[in-house]
Amino acid sequence: MFRKLKGQSGALQVLQTALEHDRIAQAYLFHGGDGVGKFTAALYFGMALNCLAKSEFRPCGVCNNCRRFSAFDHPDLIYLFPTPNWPFSADGEFKKEEDYAQYRAYIKNKIASPWQEFWFSASCEIRVDSVRQLIRRLELSAFEASYRICIIENADAMNTATANALLKTLEEPPPATVLILTTERLASLLPTIVSRCQPVYFQPVPPRIVEELLSAEFNATTEQARTASRIADGNVKRAIHLVQSESSGIRDRAYEILQQAALGHDWQFWQNLQSPQARPTAETTMELIKYLNLFVSDLNLVLNAPEQLVNIDKKDWLQEARDNLVRCDAAQLADRVWQYLLQTEDLARKVNGNVNLQLVHINLYFALCKVFRG
Repeated sequence: MFRKLKGQSGALQVLQTALEHDRIAQAYLFHGGDGVGKFTAALYFGMALNCLAKSEFRPCGVCNNCRRFSAFDHPDLIYLFPTPNWPFSADGEFKKEEDYAQYRAYIKNKIASPWQEFWFSASCEIRVDSVRQLIRRLELSAFEASYRICIIENADAMNTATANALLKTLEEPPPATVLILTTERLASLLPTIVSRCQPVYFQPVPPRIVEELLSAEFNATTEQARTASRIADGNVKRAIHLVQSESSGIRDRAYEILQQAALGHDWQFWQNLQSPQARPTAETTMELIKYLNLFVSDLNLVLNAPEQLVNIDKKDWLQEARDNLVRCDAAQLADRVWQYLLQTEDLARKVNGNVNLQLVHINLYFALCKVFRG
């Protein structure tokens, strides 16, 4: 089953070597960007450690232990992830039926379509009470597995008190227990947490591999797969989301704004910005900036390096827009694009502060106008 994880030969080699030589660390830290396979690798590693198959192809995916791990139904698999502040009984049982229903819905989504985002009804973090419950559970004997596996997903969601509560367990876990932490933000973890784990780095997945996956598994057309794989920048989950929903229309909105700036439709841009449906949030603004940056960068590539285009499906429009730039040679365009990227970098920093997002959108539009109109 490890072969299902594409583009992570370095990380998988570390894990397979540990399996072959039976040199299993007590705690691992899987780190890398979003959507590159960290959680899946953690689950497969736990399955491999408990797989009943005798061949070297572990995990087999079909034995009783593998199937129960895949269904999150094995008593020796403990899965901890950021949640709302759910109240639990002293035995770790849900006090509210609606909270348990949310939990089951999350697990169902994790099994059936892990690339789909799941939104809880409140803000989430890994809470100190959850870690204390984990520690109490680890004090009990394992049920039946060779190794008890504890996966802590998005470990950076622990605050300082929560992380400190976990330190002793990380340093001296119970026998035959393996803890696997995953994170996208390594710098956000306490150094004392990092130092107690064996790090395993997961790199961005190459566009070629993402493209093959989208075509084979998600029925994407060649054009869709090529475009999404390059926009996703190594994030398989994002690439799938792009193919299925075009990132909730944000890319389409970016393309619309790009056309308005190129054609001088300033009043149309202003009217759209005033629409209640277009009310910006910090998250959508950051996504918009990201897509616009990709479009503008493609203006530099469309004539000289078309094979490197990100937005392949917009190649004809980009070429026409590039041809229509008045008195703008390659050097001048490169300078305009560079100035634009510097401005958007500054705007992106401001989005994270307490700023008027409408003003950010207006400044973003003016910066685009300078690219097209000088």
